[in-house]
Amino acid sequence: MAKLKEYRLKRNFESTPEPAGERHDDDASGHNTSGHSFVMHKHAASHDHFDLRLEQEGVLRSWALPKGPSLEPGEKRLAIQVEDHPLEYADFEGVIPEDAYGGGTVMIWDRGEWKAHGEQKEGHLDIELDGERLKGRWTLIRMKGGKQKDTQDDKQWLMIKRSDDGQNDTPEVSVEEDSSVVSGRSMAQIAEDRDATWASQHDQSNENSNTNENQSSEAPLPDPGSLKGARRAELPAELRPQLATLVHETPDTDAWIHEVKFDGYRILARIENNQVRLMTRNGKDWADRLPKLADLLAQLPVTSALIDGEVVALAKNGISSFRHLQEAMSDKRTDDLVYQVFDMPYLEGYDLKKVALIERKQALSQLLKASGFKDDSQVRYSEHIDSRGTEFYEESCRKGLEGIISKRASSHYQEKRSKDWLKTKCVLQDEFVVGGYTEPQGSRSGFGSLLMGAFDNDDRLEYAGRVGTGFSSLQLESLSATLQKLETSRSPFNAPVPDERSVHWVRPELVIDVEFTQRTRDGRLRHPSFRGLREDRNPKEIRMNRSKPSAAPPSSGKAPNAKPSAQRRAQDRAGKDETDVLGVRLTHPDRILFPEQGLTKLDLARFYEDIQDWILPHLARRPLSLVRCPQGRTDECFFQKHPRSAIPDNVPRIEIPEKGGSADYLYVESAADLVGLVQAGALEIHPWGSHIDDVEHPDMLIFDLDPSPGVNWKEILRVAGTLRDRLESLGMQSFVRTSGGKGLHLVVPLVPEADWEQTKAFARAVAQLHAKDDPERLTTQMSKTKREGLLFIDYLRNGRGNTAVASYSVRARKGAPVAVPVRWDELNATLRPDRYDVSNLRRRLAALREDPWEGFLDAARPINVKLLKAVGL
Repeated sequence: MAKLKEYRLKRNFESTPEPAGERHDDDASGHNTSGHSFVMHKHAASHDHFDLRLEQEGVLRSWALPKGPSLEPGEKRLAIQVEDHPLEYADFEGVIPEDAYGGGTVMIWDRGEWKAHGEQKEGHLDIELDGERLKGRWTLIRMKGGKQKDTQDDKQWLMIKRSDDGQNDTPEVSVEEDSSVVSGRSMAQIAEDRDATWASQHDQSNENSNTNENQSSEAPLPDPGSLKGARRAELPAELRPQLATLVHETPDTDAWIHEVKFDGYRILARIENNQVRLMTRNGKDWADRLPKLADLLAQLPVTSALIDGEVVALAKNGISSFRHLQEAMSDKRTDDLVYQVFDMPYLEGYDLKKVALIERKQALSQLLKASGFKDDSQVRYSEHIDSRGTEFYEESCRKGLEGIISKRASSHYQEKRSKDWLKTKCVLQDEFVVGGYTEPQGSRSGFGSLLMGAFDNDDRLEYAGRVGTGFSSLQLESLSATLQKLETSRSPFNAPVPDERSVHWVRPELVIDVEFTQRTRDGRLRHPSFRGLREDRNPKEIRMNRSKPSAAPPSSGKAPNAKPSAQRRAQDRAGKDETDVLGVRLTHPDRILFPEQGLTKLDLARFYEDIQDWILPHLARRPLSLVRCPQGRTDECFFQKHPRSAIPDNVPRIEIPEKGGSADYLYVESAADLVGLVQAGALEIHPWGSHIDDVEHPDMLIFDLDPSPGVNWKEILRVAGTLRDRLESLGMQSFVRTSGGKGLHLVVPLVPEADWEQTKAFARAVAQLHAKDDPERLTTQMSKTKREGLLFIDYLRNGRGNTAVASYSVRARKGAPVAVPVRWDELNATLRPDRYDVSNLRRRLAALREDPWEGFLDAARPINVKLLKAVGL
């Protein structure tokens, strides 16, 4: 079916449990659709979202809803149109493999029937849903594309909830509902039961999966002689692997295919009469170091072959980890390593280098299938997707992969670095030669840092900097022993290096893999971190090249525009479009973030540098969420909890347990970290109510006084005062700040003893008691229809993972207002929630004689049994 072409191109149905959509006779298939069915999937992929699917013209027309469906009349939610799905997808609930397109848990959150209601035309659908949860009328309307007609803007829609005649407009369902309408399971339960739901056509058991014994596969072996370009030849004694050229942008035409870039060791397997050699890039045979993989390859039903691939160690999330690979090789625990194979330049007496790449891959896939190797075997075929390279690259970066490799589908195998193979990296990484090391300091053992470099055009070692982070204790110990054996009396570098008096020089024989944030114009690395030893590399191959491009620029979610990207690269090369603030690289410093004042990215970074002593005490070492607007306030903005590739590596991370696993969060410790957030386009900073040292016990309460339209400032001041009095009656002191938006925040310091559940329950009880005393003017109901004309006391900021804007954080609003702590006696008719902004706050701070929140920490009280009883808990 032509409508499903895009859907099928994106998926490998031998590894994903999703339906291919091959059935066309619904009655015969048993699929229960009436011609107007709909399904709402909850999908935990790279970002949690919902998917609306409407049956129309034999397929499920589909939209991704980043924030779920709109539930209240007039509420608008972004809906991004995606590829049509087969009708069978309406029954799909299960887990898509992490390394597959859209990998993650999928739940049938709602289903039922839909019908047209009102206007129906291109780009405009009025619909009525009759589901188990969603009932009523909605409009789907395509947003206008604006100037960039050739971009993905035509995929952007709005889902708008309409009023239902004679019905109560108050939503009876929440997007927080976490149960399937089909199985009753939660997302976590579906993830845990992955083997029991929608099993692949292939047996999911690992039993015998690594051998070709007891296989029922009847796939024929490939015939190399039938391939166009194949020629008779002897098996070569050695072969140099084809290498990829690093680029900024992923090719996006149909001439290219795209594969995951693995983070491992490149290995060419040479098979001759059941004898296997596993050759590294520097010509070493690792068959004895990888005996299980060698034994498996020896079982292939061929007398001669050359297979190209990468040996990797897979982490629990299915992503290759070079650190895990290093540890496995060092400890000689290699039985679980995986050989990801992607090319075959020779087979059974035929040289296939002149055969088109796509045909070589097909022959390789056929060989593995005929040999009984499955998708979960330790010898695995490396899948690819056709076209859509940019989308694949962005998805790979969101998942934390190293990058992608793009290959021209018609290309021949070349024993050199070629522009027919291109690599686009999500991270900055390169290889360097060790020329020296320093003594360890303090309690550290082994060594302090490694001095590294690369060879110039005259074969002299050129200094590239020092790396002192990223080493495990075991690596410090083992590397130290190796370095001592390589010590020499003379520097191997071509010029003096900084502070060389304390350096131990070594012969330049070790190659290391290093990740970093920036390469300066003179070749020095900023914020380098050690990733591992490259035992497969020859030191003389490591060359200094200052013009090497960096990782591809992070996407804002829109399709890249080639012309601006080229302009940006030209600016970068000219050195005119970046600067350093507090040692952090700031690109596009003149980009205007707030057009009302012409406030630039550099201005915002300097603002945080100037007020660091005020903001850091409220922000440091707390998990953060961000409102990011990479192109400025008036362009696309989004709320982000978990860091992606756009966040500089210098900003620290912490792993926090969540439902179904764990996730990384950012935190800051210094003003440089704040500049790193500005570099990523963060306009608002939202901290948790707890510190990273004790995540599960909050140390503050926040009551957000949020007025609906029509509630005046005087009323907000009155309620702030009465709520302050109530808290004082409970023995709790509150501090007030302007929100930078419409209202005020009351912040109460706590001794961190109660957990999140108890803290939120206490906040809810206080808010409800206060609203109950004045129901004509106050409410704790979040529904906009229920709080019309009322002041909403928002206590929901006190749940685990929920946040409020930080004190002294800029807001992503017109005029660059700032959330500012004030004294209680400053609250008056002349003060407004957006009174202070980036342009005037520094003057206020310079004029203050003391902190408006003086005594905040000393005022902390625990939420104890007595307090809970006092509010009726």
